[in-house]
Amino acid sequence: MSYGLIDVREWSVLVDLVTGKRMDPSALGHDIEPIQSIRRIVENNPYPGDFEPESIDWVTDVACELNCAYRPHLMILSYAQPYFLARFRETSPSVWSNTVDRLFESISRFTSSTGFTPVVVGLGGMTPLQEYIDLNNIDGLVLSGGGSVYYAGLFEPSARDLSKIEKMSGIEKIVSKREFIDEFGGSSDFIRRFPDYLLVAREGYTFKAYGGVGRPMYRIPAKCDEIPVYTHLSTESIASLTDLKTLIMKEIPSKKIALIILEAIGDAEFMFDHIMCSNKANWFTYTQSENQYLAITTGRHLQHNNYPPGYKYYIEDHETREHPYAGPFVDVPCDTIGKQLREKLGLRSAAVGNRSVLTHMTSGADIAIECLVRGLYNYGTMATISLEP
Repeated sequence: MSYGLIDVREWSVLVDLVTGKRMDPSALGHDIEPIQSIRRIVENNPYPGDFEPESIDWVTDVACELNCAYRPHLMILSYAQPYFLARFRETSPSVWSNTVDRLFESISRFTSSTGFTPVVVGLGGMTPLQEYIDLNNIDGLVLSGGGSVYYAGLFEPSARDLSKIEKMSGIEKIVSKREFIDEFGGSSDFIRRFPDYLLVAREGYTFKAYGGVGRPMYRIPAKCDEIPVYTHLSTESIASLTDLKTLIMKEIPSKKIALIILEAIGDAEFMFDHIMCSNKANWFTYTQSENQYLAITTGRHLQHNNYPPGYKYYIEDHETREHPYAGPFVDVPCDTIGKQLREKLGLRSAAVGNRSVLTHMTSGADIAIECLVRGLYNYGTMATISLEP
């Protein structure tokens, strides 16, 4: 059974995570004890907000308490506060330097106090926004939602659209569905959802179109061909971000491991000794979105994880859909590391993060605690709990 515990400070509610329907805690039987334990953690740790530096410490504090309560073999932590600060605030060099220092101090505090073996990965640095690519006045439809700042889906374009877009200075390439699938292949759901054309922006440019972010932006993810990784474990097998899961699965029967994901952190900001690993699938460069998270936690590249950039998410989003708290995800991703540990090895996993639904959906953890934030509006905290029948 999967439960969702939503806490908005003034009140809290328990829901069935699949249907979204409210549940009566008194009817849960033996499941009530672990849920009550998680409820105490959530109530004692209200989320400070995406821009607040205390949100870095919130991830660490909650993870330490969750470790004491649940004792997982794998802990997945995602620190996204630097990403939101860089992207949506004009941040001075001193504030940014203090943020990075605070982040790595908080990580060190977690590992030293819990004894987890760390696998720390930076998702890449940020670069100043150069210009918007405005695609609101074309005949076809362009979708540019989520964290995929460099990718947008184009549907049913006219010949005039293609000619116009091709000449725009911020466009790096236009890839048809047939061209992409011929090169990458993909799962049936990925192919079904893939747009007629994928638009790829040059570094520093992003799209202004349907589904895009309305807030002013100052910096966006850089296009990083490689990203930094730090761990005490052997790094000989790590050539790509998709190799991290294999390393963890190999080592976790004998070690407690923490997979620590750092947003807005590239080689320049990374404060631990590290190697660099590939952040690409063929020519496709991952940026800080669900595709990059899933590549890490499933060990598979984007074409095997069902969700192409720029897909028509609203077609499958309706009031009777399952998993209503899953954001852009229509179904639960397969082969996530937490799900595999639970189902194949019988090992416990937990996750804490401040990138909203990506925390529980991409980790597959038994227990995940995440901020309940939409469009930078702080509604509270959500915990997801998956218990064996």
